[in-house]
Amino acid sequence: MGELGEMISNLDLIHGDPYMELVLQQRIQPIFRVPNCIKERNKKAYEPQMVSIGPYYYGNEHLIPMQVHKRRALIHFLRRQPNIPTESYTNKLKDNVMELRESYEQLDLMQTWQDDDRFVQLMLVDGVFLLEFLSVMRGTQRNHDYASIDPIFGERGHALIYNSVKQDLLLLENQLPYQVLSVLLSVSGVQEEAVDAALSWIMFAPIGPGCHLLDMYMKGLLGGSDQQNEDQRVNVVRHSASKLHKYGVQFKTVGSYNDIKFNKSTATLKLPHFEINEYSISTFLNLKAYELRGDNNTKELSSYIRLLDTLVESAYDVSLLRSRGIIVSSLASDEAVVEVIKELKKDAVLDANCNPSVVLKEVNEYVEGKPKWSWLLSYWRSIVGAATFLLVLTLLQTIYSILSFHLRKQ
Repeated sequence: MGELGEMISNLDLIHGDPYMELVLQQRIQPIFRVPNCIKERNKKAYEPQMVSIGPYYYGNEHLIPMQVHKRRALIHFLRRQPNIPTESYTNKLKDNVMELRESYEQLDLMQTWQDDDRFVQLMLVDGVFLLEFLSVMRGTQRNHDYASIDPIFGERGHALIYNSVKQDLLLLENQLPYQVLSVLLSVSGVQEEAVDAALSWIMFAPIGPGCHLLDMYMKGLLGGSDQQNEDQRVNVVRHSASKLHKYGVQFKTVGSYNDIKFNKSTATLKLPHFEINEYSISTFLNLKAYELRGDNNTKELSSYIRLLDTLVESAYDVSLLRSRGIIVSSLASDEAVVEVIKELKKDAVLDANCNPSVVLKEVNEYVEGKPKWSWLLSYWRSIVGAATFLLVLTLLQTIYSILSFHLRKQ
């Protein structure tokens, strides 16, 4: 038959396209692979450095040490409910194994995870680790049965590795289906109606359910937005923060993305603070990647990043926004912040109906409605104000000198 004929005879002409099958069955794969063309720009931002969650990075050599701590977490978890056999958890997960498998893109290409028992074991161990780590992070008393010197779950050890592990837990390819955590809590004795509230609480998110931890984190970050808008690109008119400031626009911080507003009467742009450090860069890249391919059609985070990008053209803009508490940075320089925002804006999609986009349009209309010479008036006012201040200082210094001279003569 030949190699070509054999390839053609093995084609599945009935099904063929797994993505079309998902659409027809009205399902999604919330845990998918980041395209290599994006990942290659900054691999470290998309791949775990300390802990693997789920099948994609399991067994990577540098992540193996954390497997010991996962097993310890499982021991602590099971000991708290001695009357519940381990089989109760695994059997319940097996009942849902098909749905759990379908949560992962390209899992059928990974021979290691074709065995249901091995896959369920992975879900159990990683699910318990997530519950234990998140519970300690949330400050519950569930860590009272860990030693104080525990490097992962003890108070000091947890504080030391918190940022690094949290960064890994918020990677798009490093997720576990929400359903796994829901099953584990239900079997452990948590009332079914209280499971979503409990998971939302430890994930700092609005009451679920969600797809996975990254999804819940995004819902908390965006204030639980559930808008379902069509993806629309809009033209961005660039007005940097320093330019807006010349037009009299003031900047003020607010608590959440949903509170982004522009008050035309006071010319005040209200924005939430945007924290940039060595850990948050990776988190935002993964949030943005998830938002671009996730089930929700809104692009709130991407739109806010694009809004920031319009405001930040230079280090001077960063300095201005930093002085207002809108940009909070631990990077070495304001120039480094500019470069980070440039990196974050790549592939970001601006949704015309998202709140940041609406506000950006309002700001643009405000500036475009101003006479072209109005910023000069504001500029000269500032110069006159500064000159007046210097004149007063000079006058006071002169008076002081005259008084000092007379006092010395006396």
